[in-house]
This record gives sequence, C-alpha cells and structure tokens, in this order.
Amino acid sequence: MSDPTCLNMALDVLRDCGGVIEARLLTDEEKESILEVEEKAEDKIAYGMCKTVNKGVREALSMQHTAGLVIDSSIFEYPHHPGMRMLYEDTIVGEQVKDEARVQELKKNRANFFLWDEFVLYMSKLPRGAEERKKLRMVYMERPAAQLEGHPCVVRSVLGTPSMDGDLLVKEILSARSDKPTIGTCLVGFELKESPTS
Repeated sequence: MSDPTCLNMALDVLRDCGGVIEARLLTDEEKESILEVEEKAEDKIAYGMCKTVNKGVREALSMQHTAGLVIDSSIFEYPHHPGMRMLYEDTIVGEQVKDEARVQELKKNRANFFLWDEFVLYMSKLPRGAEERKKLRMVYMERPAAQLEGHPCVVRSVLGTPSMDGDLLVKEILSARSDKPTIGTCLVGFELKESPTS
C-alpha cells in the first residue's frame, strides 16, 4: 500500500507546477470513462491514413495513481505533442525524428518519405495490400512525467495527452471549462514506493 504522505507530496508537486489550474486524483470510474472516450477516438482515421493508439493516455490510466490536470499550455512545461510512431503490427513503418542530423541522413534515402518536417515514413516497410494497411496504427507514445522525476516517493511516472474528446471530458470531470485555446489537459500516472509495514 502507498504511503498517504508520499501520495500527497506527489500531488502537491503537480499542483505547484507553473500553469496548473486544477489537479486531482481520478477515481477508477473516471479513469474508465476517459478510457472509453479515448477508445472511441482511436477508432477514427487520423491524418487521412490510419487509426490511432494513445499509448501515453492508456499507460497513465493503467498506473496505480492517475492525476487529471487542467493546464495553461502556454506556461506548463511539457512536450506539447506526444512522440509518434506508425506501426504495422510490431514493425515501425514511420516515426517522429527530432535529431536534425538524422533527419538529413534519412532524407538522402529515396525510400523515405517525410509527411512533415519531423515525421518520416519508411516506404519499403509499408504493407502493400488494402487489408494489411488497415492494420496500420499511429501510436502516440508514452513519456515520463518530468515533473515527478527524481521525487523520492515516485518509482515511475507517465504523462499522456488526451484526444480532443478526452480533453473535454477531463475538463468536465475537474469542473474546469474554458474557451481559451491555451487551456488543455494531461494525465499523469504514477507508481509510488510501498510504505513500510509496521
């Protein structure tokens, strides 16, 4: 069982981050509701190419504790767009590449096609048949919650960015509505060290 003091300390760290408007632990029922909304969003075709999997949100929701955060994204420090990969089953057929030297190297190979500045498709790895292409998935990767890195009680943390529908639900759950385009949400899942038994 988690130490309540550690849990409160971790939540205080999240609440004290610049740009956090609201933060609290989500109940199991709230986590299930968010997952249902995300699963529906994942069933839609993204970028006119394939369905998605929001691994960051799924991982955050599966953790021992999950905090929902309403944030001002112009202040809150986090990568605004999750890292992405396109997968065909377990094969990476496309990915986001942030290293400029690697981007330039990949551009030299005609078998690579850049959808946008940082996202490369490995054309030779793409499935050929229409039925096989239906198995392609754009995966929004999980990433550590930098805000909790180094916290003495936190063993592991994950930050996930919900879909647009998930964002609306998290705002509703946390009673934080806003029309400002910079107001968004994220989920931070974390595992705590076990409390010593007495």
